[in-house]
Amino acid sequence: MDDIADLQAQLVALRLAVEGAWLSLLSNDPDPVAAAGNLKEENVAAVSQLDASTDNAKALRDAVALHTAHLWGSIEWQLKALRDARQ
Repeated sequence: MDDIADLQAQLVALRLAVEGAWLSLLSNDPDPVAAAGNLKEENVAAVSQLDASTDNAKALRDAVALHTAHLWGSIEWQLKALRDARQ
């Protein structure tokens, strides 16, 4: 495996761990789907406030915001699926 593929695999594993931790933490919330949605909005808003004084900084900030929204969207989707499966 080359270095880039290994790094990508590490990132996927880290993302799975982060999602699993949040799914576990939020599963005890009275409305975990809403909690995940709120956390998504708050995290994306926080990332969007990062300094973007150069084109590279703006591109990085925008990429981080996009990935943050995607991560929280995945957590939100999984919580919805769990809720629907229990009903």
